[in-house]
Amino acid sequence: MNQRFRVAFFSLLITTLVSLGIGGFALQDSHNAAIRQVDSRLNFVIQTALQNQSDLLNAALFALDAGRIDASIVLVTPRGEPISLTEASQRFDVDTSIKNITSSVIRAISINSKNPYRMRSIPLPEEEFLVVAISTADLESDWRENIARLLVFLFFANSLAIALSFLLLRNNSRKLEQQSLLRMQRFLSDAAHELRTPLTVIKGYSELLGAHKIETKQDQEKAFARVDHEVKRMESLINDLLLSAELNEATHLDFESYDISSELRTHLRDFEILSPDRTIENFIEPGLQIKASGDHIDRMIQNIFSNIRRHTPSIAPVSVQLKSKGKEVQLRIEDGGPGLPDDAYNKASYEFERFDRSRSRDSGGSGLGLSIIAAIVKEHSGSISLSKSALGGLAIYIQLPIK
Repeated sequence: MNQRFRVAFFSLLITTLVSLGIGGFALQDSHNAAIRQVDSRLNFVIQTALQNQSDLLNAALFALDAGRIDASIVLVTPRGEPISLTEASQRFDVDTSIKNITSSVIRAISINSKNPYRMRSIPLPEEEFLVVAISTADLESDWRENIARLLVFLFFANSLAIALSFLLLRNNSRKLEQQSLLRMQRFLSDAAHELRTPLTVIKGYSELLGAHKIETKQDQEKAFARVDHEVKRMESLINDLLLSAELNEATHLDFESYDISSELRTHLRDFEILSPDRTIENFIEPGLQIKASGDHIDRMIQNIFSNIRRHTPSIAPVSVQLKSKGKEVQLRIEDGGPGLPDDAYNKASYEFERFDRSRSRDSGGSGLGLSIIAAIVKEHSGSISLSKSALGGLAIYIQLPIK
């Protein structure tokens, strides 16, 4: 649900910004063009009057008639008294304050009053001024109406964007749920099969031992060893299933500072002791700290090394690299083993995935090691990729954010 609201919010934001950007620019450009037309009429009257210095007033009035311009012309006396020579059809009071008159001598200015207008002035002899003003009330009214239309359009555009976002998210969510369900069903089917096998073995030996059909001490010891092996196998599978369920609940958010450099070196020393015949190269950048669940990162590293010990020859070489780049740490562990099936590389998701279904039977593991590794990486908002190693086996590349 949170994802849907986030997508809807960003869709709303993008639609709003695009609509306001394009629509606002178009409206402003149209409004500016209308203002330029008003200024052009004002300049025509002013220029016509200036070309007839001997009879400025009549020249200005003639320009109004010739250009069919709806404007007001006011003569301002030295005392600041306005004398109306002609009035526009849309009446308005011309502000003849000295500030407005002197400013409008240079260029047309806008007066934002109850009845807005644009005005220009001409200085006359004996400290008089001729003021020409054209109403912009219709322009401002059109401007407000266009803004209202833009907002209505924006409302419907945003409504459509939200509806499409929820529709696409719902369809995508259904697909993801179906895919997740299929993976989970296969996962549970495999788990049930893996549990059934040791249970069958344990039940068979238990019945034989209970019926005293295994008589010799040597055969009894073999039977108990076999039962013990299957019990440990079941325990490993159940623990992995519980951890997978916990990780996919995505509820573990209690992260703390974790020295991944030091902990990786500790796990690598344990691995070297248990694998004395391997050639192990490592480059671990010291002092790298991340915010993480220490228990889960430890389990991730343990699973990687356990998988190498279980599924590669005892003399297969191993390479371990840990370094920082920007705001993340990069871990790369390679081995010289047989690797994975070809279809296991470059997958979009490794959750609920068992990469080699024979592994758990051959080695006693659950076959879920890489699935758990991928889930832990996802829990920490990191990324994981699998590829063929230059050493001949598997290369695991993990990126984890520092914070």
